[in-house]
Amino acid sequence: MSTSPELFTLHGSCHCGSIKFIVKNLNLDTFGKCNCTYHNRDGGIFINVPGPGDVVIIRGDEQIPFSLDNVAEFKEDGLSTYMPIPERFKPGEHELHHCFCSKCGNSAFTVLNIKAHGGKSVLVSVRLLDFKAIGKDIKDLTDPKKMTYLDALNDRVAFQKGEPWSGGTW
Repeated sequence: MSTSPELFTLHGSCHCGSIKFIVKNLNLDTFGKCNCTYHNRDGGIFINVPGPGDVVIIRGDEQIPFSLDNVAEFKEDGLSTYMPIPERFKPGEHELHHCFCSKCGNSAFTVLNIKAHGGKSVLVSVRLLDFKAIGKDIKDLTDPKKMTYLDALNDRVAFQKGEPWSGGTW
């Protein structure tokens, strides 16, 4: 009998605090690293948040759902985007935007729509989340042998547990 994973709600922010957010229904077993040229240089570890509305940006007293569909709305909050190799992406089928704080430079999210990846989702940079609030230490959650590794370097999307793909890092 399989059991459902424990889900958490965590707050996060960039280094300077300009970008504040909440992540809901977070499964701590979905940490990953990617071998794409961006994430290899960025060194980021992400957690996949597939549910629509499970990432919200905090703007004053408002909590605004964040997704690929409204990423441009948050430019006034200091969230900038970068789309690598735009000629490789097809709107509605294969889209990807890296989002970062325009003030401190912290990489916060990767929003994507890749059919082979299950459609729209948000990857959240785990280093921006407050794990201490739930009594967890990030070093215990990011064991390389437990991580899911994404191969996005070779014009495909493939996953494997426990070992990076060629061109990736531990």
